[in-house]
Amino acid sequence: MTYPWPGGARAAVCFTLDFDGESPYLWRTRNNPGDAVGELEQRRYGLRRGIMNLLSMMDNLGLRATVFVPGWITDRYPDQVAEVHRRGHELALHGWCHEPPTTLARDELHRTLVRAADALSAISGERPTGYRSPSWDMNAAIFPVLHELGVDYDSSLMGDDRPYLVDGLVEVPVDWATDDAPYYRYVGGDPRPPATTPTLRGGWAAEIAAAKQHGTLCMLTVHPWISGRPARVAALEALLAPVVEDHAVCMPTVRELAEHHRKHGEGYDVSLERLGRPEHD
Repeated sequence: MTYPWPGGARAAVCFTLDFDGESPYLWRTRNNPGDAVGELEQRRYGLRRGIMNLLSMMDNLGLRATVFVPGWITDRYPDQVAEVHRRGHELALHGWCHEPPTTLARDELHRTLVRAADALSAISGERPTGYRSPSWDMNAAIFPVLHELGVDYDSSLMGDDRPYLVDGLVEVPVDWATDDAPYYRYVGGDPRPPATTPTLRGGWAAEIAAAKQHGTLCMLTVHPWISGRPARVAALEALLAPVVEDHAVCMPTVRELAEHHRKHGEGYDVSLERLGRPEHD
């Protein structure tokens, strides 16, 4: 199987940021807030320093990313989100306060995503066309809501290593192996320390090489509070510099890849009935 990647490339690499800051912690502890501040401050590093470090790195490489932003972050930190937009990166939906859609009724899901889309639109001047589920936690019920909001693509599922369709929306798949959280995320009390930068760089270099060999997509996902630390940014820049220069690999934003799939992609459209859990005989 071959896929018609943009520009005749052999493979694609998308660089994406989940710019979620404190929002996952606030959602997780909403019923029992407590007075601990350790993880909150750790996550705020991404808003104070991490995002700027990553933006500078991408400027150095001439690389554009897709940045998935919860509405709460957009509302609370508009200057940082506006800076992401000013530097030419795509802004896309990531819930309101990082609430997984499986935890919300349909009306509540619609309301929170409209609110988040309004917040992003106030900064970018256009409605976001992409969505990534918080924690990549999905259910079939969200797809009709995304249609109602005019969303064109989702980037939350792992059913292929090339773009495909789910209920008529372009699915631009993700992978836990190319998310920084399994490598670096550490908030104290975990059974293992965070991985070192050579571990992530080596693992992701192997993923990119395999994508190039097999003609697939490598979706890289980083979090500014996790990968925005200087040594980790330096490792990302060293990893991505040769990829940016490699004409055999394209590096579109997720929106660009979704639009390309609409025009040139081949494959299948997974129905909502097939997406859900099959019934036993």
